[in-house]
Amino acid sequence: MRTVIIGAGPAGLSAAYHLKENSILIEKEKNVGGLGRSREVDFFIFDHAGHIFFSKDMYANNLFADLLPGNHHFQERNSWIFSQDVYTRYPFQSNLFGLPQKTIDECIQGLKTALENKGNAAPQNFDEWIEANFGAGIAKHFMRPYNKKVWARPLEHLDFSWIEDRVKVPSLEDVIGGSKASIEDRYGPNSQFGYPLRGGCQSLMDAFLPRLKNTDLCLKTELWEIDVRNRGITLSSGQSMGYKFLLSSIPLPDLVMKIIDAPKEIVKMADLLRHTSVHCVNIGIDRENLTDKHWIYYPEEKFIFQRLFIQSNASPYVCPEGTTSLTAEISHSQHKPIDAENIISRTINDIVKTGLIKSESEVLATDHLNIEYGYIVFDQNRTACVEGIRKFLEEHNIIPIGRYGEWNYFNLDHAFLSGKAAAERINAGKI
Repeated sequence: MRTVIIGAGPAGLSAAYHLKENSILIEKEKNVGGLGRSREVDFFIFDHAGHIFFSKDMYANNLFADLLPGNHHFQERNSWIFSQDVYTRYPFQSNLFGLPQKTIDECIQGLKTALENKGNAAPQNFDEWIEANFGAGIAKHFMRPYNKKVWARPLEHLDFSWIEDRVKVPSLEDVIGGSKASIEDRYGPNSQFGYPLRGGCQSLMDAFLPRLKNTDLCLKTELWEIDVRNRGITLSSGQSMGYKFLLSSIPLPDLVMKIIDAPKEIVKMADLLRHTSVHCVNIGIDRENLTDKHWIYYPEEKFIFQRLFIQSNASPYVCPEGTTSLTAEISHSQHKPIDAENIISRTINDIVKTGLIKSESEVLATDHLNIEYGYIVFDQNRTACVEGIRKFLEEHNIIPIGRYGEWNYFNLDHAFLSGKAAAERINAGKI
């Protein structure tokens, strides 16, 4: 029996690349890449989810460069927020310059009050964490409205274990200084990021393929069910096979549902896991140099999207000469349903409202993807449920990998390293 890898996304490809023994890699789509895939629409290359590469890990950085020799470049992040009809630098909390003075005063006074009250009561959820760390003003003008759009649910439902270095908590001096002048802020691991020059993110995923010397790749094939007692699987083709180890990057709740006679307590844990879905509306525009920005954040409800990624500023080779390409990200859930029927036209209308384009007549190409599993929700159930499910799976030689397998807030580098870590455990006989 061989090791079987389910899902040829970043984690699955990395696992296959790092495994020393023979394996079989199974992917339900017609090409590899998972959410790292790209597709061409009217001569524009659109990524599925606007992936870029950045990492603090030296191995991950070297792997990225090794996979794309001569076909990658790094650049400094240029991110902004658009609110109250003005642009301010990212992150909002330390770049208030340009906002109305009343807003600036609210933000500074709110932070002063929060600092005075520091330690009075420990925050119990993400909403309380925001107010405790930023104060009422910054919470009102950015942190609450933006995060409600991203997570598509009440912030009281979230914990704050995911934050780490993802959300900057500035000092009062930072906030006051950032209110008096526009200052570049290189906070965060993505202050410099890499991206393929040609081929979009798909070229990074495809770069693994000639290196998978010990792997058989099965495309357009889906995992159907798992027999953990006999360590076997059945595929959508009807084929059955045993597995020595099963590495899975498919969403953890879906994986549990494929297990024959899964224990009720494990099924219950899977049912408690929550996620946010994301509509990605990709747009090609008949104008170059639309903006020099990479990302623009939109906290206000009057815009359907929470963020625009200007993909053609990551690489000019993803679109025809003289044009611009961008992706609008729109989170949704049962708490925040979005009518998808007119989502493209509504997105275009809202981009016109931002002033980036003058009218719909500038649009050359459109594309819409609904990513069912977008963001992993960190609530009070997540940690215990993930640990319980993982313990059960590993008793049956099943190792979840990647963002959705490990049910974690993973970027591209984390997915690569997750697949690598699983492969190395097998290589070393540690499972």
